[in-house]
Amino acid sequence: MIFKSKAFLFFALVLFVTSCTEQVSKTTQICVLIDVSDERFKDDNFVAENLPKFLKLMNLEKETGGFSGGEIKLSLINEVSDSKSKTVMIKKGKTGLMGENPLNRKDEVEKFYVKLESSFSEILNSANWGTDASKIYQKVTRELLKMKKSDADQKYLIVYSDMLENSQQFSFYGPGWKNRIEKMMSDPESTLQTLAKSGPALPDLSEFEIHIISTRTSENDEKVNLSEQFWNTIFEYQGATVVFSSGLEI
Repeated sequence: MIFKSKAFLFFALVLFVTSCTEQVSKTTQICVLIDVSDERFKDDNFVAENLPKFLKLMNLEKETGGFSGGEIKLSLINEVSDSKSKTVMIKKGKTGLMGENPLNRKDEVEKFYVKLESSFSEILNSANWGTDASKIYQKVTRELLKMKKSDADQKYLIVYSDMLENSQQFSFYGPGWKNRIEKMMSDPESTLQTLAKSGPALPDLSEFEIHIISTRTSENDEKVNLSEQFWNTIFEYQGATVVFSSGLEI
């Protein structure tokens, strides 16, 4: 009986040590873009509903912690090709028997969440909502180029927008808009070359997962359907994994 007890304790110890040493922490980079031309994204519950999902992408939870690290950036899509942003970072925790105390790490993750909460609320509350124009292509491409420089293990671009570009480069509005978009979509290589002339050029996206959360109404449904096809075409042509949905599904 004593031998069995010792054997059980030894087995439990080996299992504990193995689980500690096998735990892998990753680095995740997330960029969140919100289109201020659509006031439906101006929601007081946006931060509370979406921050836990962003943390989940990083393998973190406010309630339990986690040892992965990385950064989350929030910026706006508006009538200019770039805008102010907020970036909040958390370093990877050290795992294993000699690693960071899980309770201390949980406190760090909670502080990270609180900082995200205040930073995101500040940007959204000060945004100029309801603008007429959206330079989506230029803003998205600029952010993707910045993210390309990172050596993060996982890279996510999350865009809250109907993706109805309305700029000098191209537009989903005005006479003949549908024919123009369909023509661009029929030859993505030529389209990307043309867009790159007024800059910037969309990079290789094979390391990216892009989530696009759009809002639909009876008035914009046809345009959003074509918008989904268009952006899927050019992003997937560059190698990205693309998910269109009405809410961030993690």
